[in-house]
Amino acid sequence: MKRLRNTFLDLAIRMIGFGLLIGIVFPFFMILLGVPKSIAFSGLFLASCILAGVLVGFVNILISRITVRKKLTVLTGKMREVKDSIILISENGKIGDCNPEHCSIPVETDDEFGQSATAFNELITSFAGSLRMLDDIKTFTAIFSSQLDLHALSEYALDRVLNGTGADAGAILLEQDGEICVLQSFGIREANSLANDPHILNTFTKGESYIISHPEEIIVESTLTQFHPKEVIVEPVKFKNVPIAVILLAKAESFQADYTKQLSIFTQSLAVALHNALEHEQLQKLAALDPLTGILNRRFGMVRLHEEYSRSVRRGIPLGVLMFDIDHFKQVNDTYGHVVGDRVLRNITAMIRQGIREGDILLRYGGEEFMVILPGASKDDAFTIAERVRHIVRDSKTTYGDNQISVTISVGLDSMPETTITGEQELITNADEALYRSKNSGRDRVTMH
Repeated sequence: MKRLRNTFLDLAIRMIGFGLLIGIVFPFFMILLGVPKSIAFSGLFLASCILAGVLVGFVNILISRITVRKKLTVLTGKMREVKDSIILISENGKIGDCNPEHCSIPVETDDEFGQSATAFNELITSFAGSLRMLDDIKTFTAIFSSQLDLHALSEYALDRVLNGTGADAGAILLEQDGEICVLQSFGIREANSLANDPHILNTFTKGESYIISHPEEIIVESTLTQFHPKEVIVEPVKFKNVPIAVILLAKAESFQADYTKQLSIFTQSLAVALHNALEHEQLQKLAALDPLTGILNRRFGMVRLHEEYSRSVRRGIPLGVLMFDIDHFKQVNDTYGHVVGDRVLRNITAMIRQGIREGDILLRYGGEEFMVILPGASKDDAFTIAERVRHIVRDSKTTYGDNQISVTISVGLDSMPETTITGEQELITNADEALYRSKNSGRDRVTMH
């Protein structure tokens, strides 16, 4: 192993050597000044000169140690603090106290020592910025990974990116099922129009980011006024190099260069989180929907009924329930087979959707039995809706080859608070009993409880 040299020892040797050399040369210099050789080369004078030179060397060493070592010791101590912070991060992920205020070195001169201190302080500032960025990334990555609700995730993400970049307004747009929609926005008037902006479309198509100066088409709404931003950033959010979302940020002043770098890192974590949220949403839909008809299945329909029942009780508003059953559906399966029976079920589903109101909840309750939850509907309202659906179904036909298959439905209904009940299950029981009476009295009719 090579032995490391000591800088101060080298300096001492050279200074003492230089002082010794001066002591030896000095008698010759004295002769040039007219001092007799007998004095200049006397042993005492020569020894005095050499001793003086060595002494000057020692004094220079002492001065250097006092002046230089102090500055180097400060620099070394600060470097050790930075090293300890890096070790602390690598061991347990905790960021220490090494920030520009704590670890910077005072710049007292404009020489090489001052330049070294300035360079070190710049390093500390960059290091602290990187640590803050790392901490931010860890924070929002942890939150992103635990957040699977798409809208809650986008709300949090937009809030973080607005705070992180200092933007005055922004939006997150998502492409889903071939459509671009505004998932979350803040401070932008008519944010829905952004879905048709050419920069947004190009970002989704090509995955390119844009920095636009003085855009005319975007208006930012502040608390007291509206203004055109000075700069707008359009940044793609890519998952496996495919843009799945776009972040738009607008600011009254220009963005700092460091913020755009942070935004790029931010979008990498957001891309994974958005993908996970979309996958979760899709799984939730698949779990909630009946695979044949595409409407709510019984399990999730009961959850919605409980929600609507609780809301009705809380607000004191009516809640109606319809129970539908396809008349003689077994004959359809026996005559044409289950493939045609499935087609009839899908067609009936579409017919029921035509007859009910927007906001009503349709679910497949059983094999050929359907339920409709009617928020705010009295018995008369429920009867009107049921009759409309019954006529639509009776007048429709399901085509199978040369066959035109017609079916009818029987309906039972009930509504609270006209009927006093103690729970949502009683509504189902009452409507089911009314349905049973419809079927026993000739079918293709609506019966109230």
